[in-house]
Amino acid sequence: MHSATQDSAPLSPEVADGSGNSYSNADHALSESRAAVGVGLIAAGLRAMWVLLAARTPVGLSDPYVYLSAAASLSEGNGYASLLGRPTAYYPPGYPMFVALVQRVSELIGQGPRLILVLGLAQAVLGGIGAAALVIAGNRLRPGTWLGVVAGLLFAFWPNLIIHSGLVLSESLYLSAFCVLLAALCVWTCSSGARSRKNSVFLISAVLGATALCTLVRPQSVAVLLPAAGLGWLLGGLGWRVALRGVALLVLGMLIAILPWTLRNALVMNAFVPMSTNTGDNFCIGFHDGATGGFSIAAACATRGNYTDGPEIEVARDGELRARTLRWIAEHPGAIPALSFQKLQITMSHDADAVFAFESYGADAHLSNSERSLLNWVCNVYYWALSLLALVGVALVLRDWRAANKSSALLRQTSYGLVLVGICLFGALLPVLFFGHERFKIPILPCVALLAALTLHTFFRRNPDGSTQESQRDLASETAEQEARQ
Repeated sequence: MHSATQDSAPLSPEVADGSGNSYSNADHALSESRAAVGVGLIAAGLRAMWVLLAARTPVGLSDPYVYLSAAASLSEGNGYASLLGRPTAYYPPGYPMFVALVQRVSELIGQGPRLILVLGLAQAVLGGIGAAALVIAGNRLRPGTWLGVVAGLLFAFWPNLIIHSGLVLSESLYLSAFCVLLAALCVWTCSSGARSRKNSVFLISAVLGATALCTLVRPQSVAVLLPAAGLGWLLGGLGWRVALRGVALLVLGMLIAILPWTLRNALVMNAFVPMSTNTGDNFCIGFHDGATGGFSIAAACATRGNYTDGPEIEVARDGELRARTLRWIAEHPGAIPALSFQKLQITMSHDADAVFAFESYGADAHLSNSERSLLNWVCNVYYWALSLLALVGVALVLRDWRAANKSSALLRQTSYGLVLVGICLFGALLPVLFFGHERFKIPILPCVALLAALTLHTFFRRNPDGSTQESQRDLASETAEQEARQ
């Protein structure tokens, strides 16, 4: 058991401001709310400007076209159907459902023909929500609002994510839900045992709702949060009870999404399909003779039927491809290390996938060579710079972890940092199970922004003696805590 300390602001009746003064939790909450709203408006504004200037209807047979087709089927009351109008469970349903909702709203307000624009603006708002949530999450890494504001702004100005807001892809929806989940988890853990019943219900509802939405959109990405959060809370010193409660809450949120969709699939697909039937394809793309580590359409992954041919064939081919992949892995264990490295290299080396998607993956090459090169350069340089800062942030978290073993005042903020590091680690390794693609690292980018902000916060808030303002306050808080026990 650890008593409340100054590193977890919501637990204290007063919070130090760094100048020897203190202010109430109400003042802190008001300041944090204003900061979150301000950063959220900046993020939403940047994305809305991009959408208004650059939104385009996708062309060609690719994910955006499939999402729009599935959304149209849902919006018209025909259920979740494939391109041929047959029931399907190939893609996770979260994003098509969201697009269908936006389509219905667009039609109600007389803007049906401008669906792409309305969808882009909706996703711009989601970007603002995500940035605002990162402000709240960042403030639990260090006292005050400075770090949270920096993290939110880094997320707000992320070039690749700004471009994504105008695309018919699931990243904007997932990131918004994931940022809310991070913030809710941080606040829930931080204020454990010192919150009203009303606040408890709100926080638990936020965790469950955000987890369920993440699961419906990208189930494999939210699954990595389970080991990352559990290990982070345990290693951070919060105890197995906190870790067990937190993981149980996440599992419950996932089940809220999985169970109804599994029941739907049992009735419609006549098979046990917990979420989607594209696992076999994703496995096979990453593991076959001639696999490059990235996406490719290979003869080794061909089947007699396609997933659009109806539920029976869709389920059968998914099982066939999974079995085929497992056999290949068992027969080629020596190829796995090099293939895994290639997948990581493809996934982590660049961050300009939205530029390619903006031109409908080459089917709508409307940019000039110089414009395309400039967008790619801006996206990649920004990503590389923040990745380097985030690596320093990882080192800072590990340093704090060592210090926290001797000071209970650092335990909570250190556990948050370890959770972020764990999410980055497990999330980066996720493509190793499938195939490499720049899009597959996007779910961990909020954690990258938070770790990069931690580095900037530590550097610019350093005192002349080399310590940080927060470390001095933590020491003072620890001393006061020990005196109170005597």
